[in-house]
Amino acid sequence: MLKKKSFYIMILVILLLSACGDSGGGENSTTLTASSGYPSNDGSVETFSVPLLEHVMEKTDEVEFNIFTGGELFDADESLSALESQSIDIEMVLSPTLDPKSFPYSSVVGLPLLESDASIAAEAIQKLVEDDTEIKDGKTYYELEFTDKNLFALPIHPTETYLISTVNEKLDSVDQFNESVRIRASSNVHETFLKELGLSPISLPAPDIYDSLSRNAIEGVMLNIPDWPPYGVDELADYTISGLSLGHFPVFFTMNQDTWDSFSDETQKIFKDEAKELIKSGPESYMKDVDEILADYKEGGGELIEFKELNSEVQDKINNAIVDTWEKWINDLEERGYEGKKVALLWRDAIVSSGGEVPQEILDLE
Repeated sequence: MLKKKSFYIMILVILLLSACGDSGGGENSTTLTASSGYPSNDGSVETFSVPLLEHVMEKTDEVEFNIFTGGELFDADESLSALESQSIDIEMVLSPTLDPKSFPYSSVVGLPLLESDASIAAEAIQKLVEDDTEIKDGKTYYELEFTDKNLFALPIHPTETYLISTVNEKLDSVDQFNESVRIRASSNVHETFLKELGLSPISLPAPDIYDSLSRNAIEGVMLNIPDWPPYGVDELADYTISGLSLGHFPVFFTMNQDTWDSFSDETQKIFKDEAKELIKSGPESYMKDVDEILADYKEGGGELIEFKELNSEVQDKINNAIVDTWEKWINDLEERGYEGKKVALLWRDAIVSSGGEVPQEILDLE
């Protein structure tokens, strides 16, 4: 890994030197390095970050970007350190849940819900970022998570809603929810939720999902539908519990505050205006993907199990697990000195006001 990074940093230096000699965007153009640990066909990269950078370059000669994806420069979990060391200028897809110590509050977006989708979550995340409620030490969510780290961040539309999909195991009775059923989880919040259901969460890199499902090393996954095809979930999963939302994955387009401040007011406005358009249009492409993937899934024999059609015992079990996950998330943060409840209520209100639904017990939290 070290040799790989050193190699790319050498290339980066050459590119930057070349850019200084011939900016291509005008005499006063600046060339910046934009990086993502996610591949170019990742939803956040493809529908938000790359179009945003391209639109900015189309509308101003002030700045150009060298774009690196797929971990060419740094992996997704190295984003913050890469920005802090100024090894990159822009992190195209910062995933705060991969660094919960640095970003304790953002995992709130992963809390399970009853009803939501990417459009609802996109509207809610904008509200969360813009909310002026003081969370701790007189600071807002945005100030605690980003300003305090000298970061400027634009919210990207979160992923589509997460669901549980299984091979062979049909989770339609209380007895089926036991520790012998191993489910791949992608965050600490998901791990808590699966444990509350009585299932066994398994930490597993996404590229290993297909192989693990194929050889019965796991019985299922928690994953959003647009991400099924790259990992073969649509081919292998027999059952998927639908009709509820098990949370979203938060992501942000991020740079150092000093980099943001170096842009003219006009360029900053272009960034913000284009970002607002993309956060609305991105979820629409997800919806098309969901429709197409689900059609193929059902045609191939996959079965959707509607939450409201499950027996009352199973519905109660899932509902209780959702409520308990919220409570444990809140308690965990507060035990570590953070204002978990304030942020949880902020996210709840943002989701509900954007059209989502949560259990009554979460609505009653004060």
